[in-house]
Amino acid sequence: MFRKFLSIVLILLMGCIDPIDFKNNDQQEHMVVEGSFTNMAGINYVRLSYAQPYTYPYNKFEERASVIITSEEGEQFYFSHDQAGYYYPVDAENTYGRPGHTYTLQVNVADKSYRSEPITLREPVPIGQVHFAINEKTFALQGDKEKRKHMGYQVLVDFQDPAQVRNYYRWSFARQYEVLTQPWDYLNDMGDPAPKNCCARCWIQEKEETFTVSDDRLTNGKQVINREVLFIPFEKYLQTRYKMKVYQHAITPDAFEFYRIMGQQKESTGTVFDPPPSEIKGNMRSTSTPEEQVLGFFDVSGVVMQEVDIRANDIPYPVGIFIHPDDCRELPGATDVQPVGW
Repeated sequence: MFRKFLSIVLILLMGCIDPIDFKNNDQQEHMVVEGSFTNMAGINYVRLSYAQPYTYPYNKFEERASVIITSEEGEQFYFSHDQAGYYYPVDAENTYGRPGHTYTLQVNVADKSYRSEPITLREPVPIGQVHFAINEKTFALQGDKEKRKHMGYQVLVDFQDPAQVRNYYRWSFARQYEVLTQPWDYLNDMGDPAPKNCCARCWIQEKEETFTVSDDRLTNGKQVINREVLFIPFEKYLQTRYKMKVYQHAITPDAFEFYRIMGQQKESTGTVFDPPPSEIKGNMRSTSTPEEQVLGFFDVSGVVMQEVDIRANDIPYPVGIFIHPDDCRELPGATDVQPVGW
């Protein structure tokens, strides 16, 4: 929606017409469902939030819902709220799906109810190898005022695509890395030096759900080599050490189309020459109010994981310094407590 709005504004700025008032008192909030359910325990979740009118300044999350995943084979998995709209399994170790089984997400909020389409969990496709190639890309890191070139690692995967069946893939990541900052160079709101005593060394742990997808239209039954799934800039992420889990998801055709369109719109530059945004259809609906628009997607996939550990000393390239003149604990998700086994 932002890209569509921006395109309209640019057209208005280029033409000699009166501006349009986009304020609309009839705008409503909509339930947004983001969920992932796999054959692997410990990574399954549901997140509930609300899409707000553009004038609303804050994020709004749903924290009092009843969330349950059921299977046609009679299994039931209950989820409870944690924070920021995230719901995790009550019994995390025993909450996972089975290939070939069909699952449905049910969400109840007060007198409203929402339900996904039944989705069959696909057989996961093993990763053969995860490896890396040095390259550069242009984008803005946190703290950059504009886009610039960054050197880094392309994350590449190899795998054997199963023959005689149409396959669709998506990749997600869980990473943990050490970051070094410069709290002694901190400036206050007036721009005057105000050095901080702590902290210059932190660790960050984060999960990244990407829109990177692929299908086997051209590779059915073949060995897939050097499929790029992520780019890791050396700056910030690879100052000392970087541990990452690479998840390869076998997804449904509907999930492939949903993530593909989401990725296209995310990468759009938002210019007047862009094609109009495609309609992004989710797989959730309201069972209490059929005419209510529900956004988002419940993804059921077969997943495999491979872990990698990168040391800065092993990188055959000079790694630049990450400039962040502040306490490293101010970075999202950062802690100055060293992780066990680091």
